Amino acid sequence: MPSQLQIKTNALKRLIKEEKLYKQEVVEQEQYVEQMKKNQADQYEIKKQIEVLHESQRMVPQVSEKIASMKESLREFLNEYTGEEDVSEAKGLL
Repeated sequence: MPSQLQIKTNALKRLIKEEKLYKQEVVEQEQYVEQMKKNQADQYEIKKQIEVLHESQRMVPQVSEKIASMKESLREFLNEYTGEEDVSEAKGLL
């Protein structure tokens, strides 16, 4: 069974990965919308893709807030941690 340290560390790693993916998605979606505009795609399709872009853009700060919260939780946990596990990975994420 995973320890609290492992759970908190893995959750933070997952959120960092998720944030990176959303940022990448925003860049790719921006390029896609620009390409659609250049190719004079259907306005309805462009509008739909812009909505997808805005949704991705909204996710980045939400995930960033979760990361900040998780980092604070992990930091507090490490300050009180007295166990035997290696905490270097967790500290490296902070």
